[in-house]
Amino acid sequence: MMKRAHTGKRARFSWSVPVKALLTAAFAFWFYLIWHSTADLNENLNLVSVRYSAIHNVQVEYKNEIQEWENVLLRSSGRESLDKNWHVFDMQHQKVATAVQGIIRASEIRDVNKQMQLFAEAHAVNYALYKNSTALLAKSGFDARAADAAVKGIDRPLLDYLEAADTAMQEEKKSINERLTAKAKNQIEQSMLILGLIALLVIWMPKW
Repeated sequence: MMKRAHTGKRARFSWSVPVKALLTAAFAFWFYLIWHSTADLNENLNLVSVRYSAIHNVQVEYKNEIQEWENVLLRSSGRESLDKNWHVFDMQHQKVATAVQGIIRASEIRDVNKQMQLFAEAHAVNYALYKNSTALLAKSGFDARAADAAVKGIDRPLLDYLEAADTAMQEEKKSINERLTAKAKNQIEQSMLILGLIALLVIWMPKW
């Protein structure tokens, strides 16, 4: 009798160890899935925010470009200062152009790409107009009125393109965030259910 009890105890011990190990591994795995879903959600939301902020950054840089053009008009009193101020404007123009092309290459949103492409084309045209305006500035003895009149208002459509692209990106950002959040929530809820089932299994299993 004692031998049979001892044998039964040893048999229970032989299978209880791997079962406990399996339940522990399963618990750890589903807990990892919950952590991973949360971390992945935060990472994806951050990526969307970076993409969204790219257009906002271009808006800021383009307004700086407009200011640099004002500096060309107001601070150029001779050929030397004109060349110096134009160089600063030219650098800012190239900075904006490069940023815009980066957004076009990276974005998969049609409305954003459409508006940014319109901006890029108008931006190149305006550059030529600004360049021609510097000749008027020099010809007028650096009186800014004629040069300013020649390009007056040409920046307004470009600001509108950026605003439209910004709006499209904001709408897409909201949609993406909602999808990412819903997906992560679903994954977390499923993982929590599995963890609950594992906990119940541990509670109701025979004591070892």
